[in-house]
Amino acid sequence: MDNPAVYLKIVEPVPHQVVQRDEGDVGIIPITLNLTAVGFPESSLGRVEARIIGTSSVGAWRPLGLVEGDLFSGALTNVPVGEHVVEIRIVTVTDEADAEQEQARSYVTPVFVGDLWILAGQSNMDGVGKLGDIQHPETGISCFYMGDRWDVATDPLCWLLESVDPINWEVPEAELTRAILEQRQFRQHGAGLGIPFAKEIRQHVQVPIGLIVCSHSGTSMAHWDYRLADKGGHSFYGAMLRRVNKLGGKVKGCLWYQGESDTGAETAPLYYETMVSWVAALRKDLYDPQLPIIYAQLSVFYVLEPDARWPDPALWNRVQADQLALEHAIPYTAMVPTIDADLADIIHLDTESLQQVGRRMAWQALRIAYGTPISETGPRPALFGWNVGRTELTIAMTGINGHLKDVGCVCGFRVEKENRRFPFTAEITEDRLRIRLRFEQSVPVDSQLSHGAGFNPAVNVKDGLGIPLVVFGPVTV
Repeated sequence: MDNPAVYLKIVEPVPHQVVQRDEGDVGIIPITLNLTAVGFPESSLGRVEARIIGTSSVGAWRPLGLVEGDLFSGALTNVPVGEHVVEIRIVTVTDEADAEQEQARSYVTPVFVGDLWILAGQSNMDGVGKLGDIQHPETGISCFYMGDRWDVATDPLCWLLESVDPINWEVPEAELTRAILEQRQFRQHGAGLGIPFAKEIRQHVQVPIGLIVCSHSGTSMAHWDYRLADKGGHSFYGAMLRRVNKLGGKVKGCLWYQGESDTGAETAPLYYETMVSWVAALRKDLYDPQLPIIYAQLSVFYVLEPDARWPDPALWNRVQADQLALEHAIPYTAMVPTIDADLADIIHLDTESLQQVGRRMAWQALRIAYGTPISETGPRPALFGWNVGRTELTIAMTGINGHLKDVGCVCGFRVEKENRRFPFTAEITEDRLRIRLRFEQSVPVDSQLSHGAGFNPAVNVKDGLGIPLVVFGPVTV
């Protein structure tokens, strides 16, 4: 043939893809090509070369390997953190002249080396805020959507019906096409915490961020059972591992918002130990014993009257208390309180509250995953001290950012014993670092103190960054 040609199609990387950097701040960009050669004699050889073009420099061509068929797989190593153009070419070598000739060239942009974060849990991680006031997309903040596709992160991030993994399908397979079309046409809810989280991280660390969406509404810890990993895309845990492994098997950390579905009489007592085992399994499966886990404490529930349809509020509070305890039991974890959130319905956080939770998660990620803290944990109870007559209880705090905000009347506390509550007034101390409860009479020994008890408590203690005092208790005082 007089005009031999090579046709080159880049399968991977794709635009907006993020690869996880290593400890040396470099990443490995996988290269997969479809090739079609027309008219070349058998004596000709084809070599794949690639280079990266950054914002201020053009890299040298690097040989990746020889063409040995119509599919090529290789890797571009030691790519620095940042945004790149990945350019690929095919060079042929003619034996007779020992000369090289470029036969094809193509490129992909933008491709990033940065940090990957898993987003997992149930519906408050999916995001159900109204889409009227969402975060603006930014190049350099990408999402690996459930259809196994990379793109700029834009709310909604979670599209369950489009998932590659059957476990996420909410309608029969035969109805998927119609259901996906209708959801794309009419969806009005889906704002979440992922993009605000990524923006806050990027502002302080200056690295691209990729969000791996793995959450699914209504899921319990039984649904997320790590022992179902071998079921792959037919289990939530297996689907999450499949997606992470498809992206190289390494991530910077995991964001987790889950627990509402485990507040029943049978599941709430198991939550603590189940979470300990789940975190250990995830760290083992990802070969990262110090994988940072940033998670949310359960928020409010807009139910005022007892009803057989709803869980016992004491069990709701038990899961919240266990979530606080897990922060101390599992290294490299941080809990984010959400008790001050506003809701879009009876149980789902609204858009503004999810954005705030995303920023709070970012502050904790900066502390435990990046070593660049810009905040403390937020207020946590530390010590409880009585006066001699047991008429004043002082609660000392740790984790306060600055000072506690002044409020007219401190709300959210409860002191009781054997179903008897004790009236008190509560105030922030003069140094704005502690809370003091003043009682009308002496309080019996071994009474129980709680903060944020019930489904929808009135709470108002916050620190200088607006982080609320966590739900805790009952503790014996």
